[in-house]
Amino acid sequence: MGAGEREAILLAEELEADLILLDDIQARRLAVERGLIVTGLLGVLQQSATLGLIDLTVAIERLRETNFWISSSLLQSLLEQDP
Repeated sequence: MGAGEREAILLAEELEADLILLDDIQARRLAVERGLIVTGLLGVLQQSATLGLIDLTVAIERLRETNFWISSSLLQSLLEQDP
């Protein structure tokens, strides 16, 4: 976890944010321990697909062309839930 994630958590607490976007596992754990509701990039993509704003399969394919890592089991689970 880096300084940016720590600052984001502190800011979310200060603002009493409804949600914080974190992908780093250590940062996610700390945020949950501090009572924050956490989602990650995949959660945002999934919600966007549910609302009909994006095609989840296409978004995941594009994301996999970057250095973003996703486990095969999580990927399959997300795609099975795709509306």
